[in-house]
Amino acid sequence: MKIIRNIVFWLFAACLPVLLVTSTIGWEASQIKLYEYGFNKYEISVSTGLDSQQLRTVARRLIDYFNLKTDTVQVEVEKYGQKFELFNTRELIHLGDVRNLIQRDYWVQRGTFLLMAISALVLFFGFRSGWRIPVRGLFRGCAITLGLMAVLAVWALLGFDQFFILFHLASFSNDYWMLNPATDYLIRLFPEGFFYDAAMLGYGIIILEALIIGGIAWAALKLIGRDIDRLNR
Repeated sequence: MKIIRNIVFWLFAACLPVLLVTSTIGWEASQIKLYEYGFNKYEISVSTGLDSQQLRTVARRLIDYFNLKTDTVQVEVEKYGQKFELFNTRELIHLGDVRNLIQRDYWVQRGTFLLMAISALVLFFGFRSGWRIPVRGLFRGCAITLGLMAVLAVWALLGFDQFFILFHLASFSNDYWMLNPATDYLIRLFPEGFFYDAAMLGYGIIILEALIIGGIAWAALKLIGRDIDRLNR
């Protein structure tokens, strides 16, 4: 029984970094302020010829599309008095792949949360371990998260180009993500620097969340330990 309890314990702990990562990715994908930050920082109006209102419309359409609120990501824009559809076929295919990836992220997030809840209940009721073991699992999960984020952050800082390429190779089964800034607006809307900033923001958020959860778990363990010592006197 001890072996099974240890398996459930480490499963619970390992789920935490997955939950934090998937939650942060989903949150960032839906934050129009993040899109607008990138548009302003990288002067996307200059590179695309689209004004800030049109860029906001594009960002809102992307968010709605990623969250299944609209069936098409295509949007009509105006440039130099001429109206045209912003994305070409290659870009539309890639954006469809991105939407599928984000939807998978949401499903992993929900599945991980459910698995964590079940694991916590099994530890609490099945093994009658009380809250001490699940709380310790949260603390260990935070330690795993911090270690993972430290490695990924250093990798991104030292070689984001390689990190960026490997991410796309692992995430997509085709080469539609390889776009041409001379012909494709998508890569002009979101240059590599935008994704670097989004990655750094994500690492920061996840590290902060892990520190907060880990700090609360550590304090709870101290309080639980004191209560046990008091009862044993």
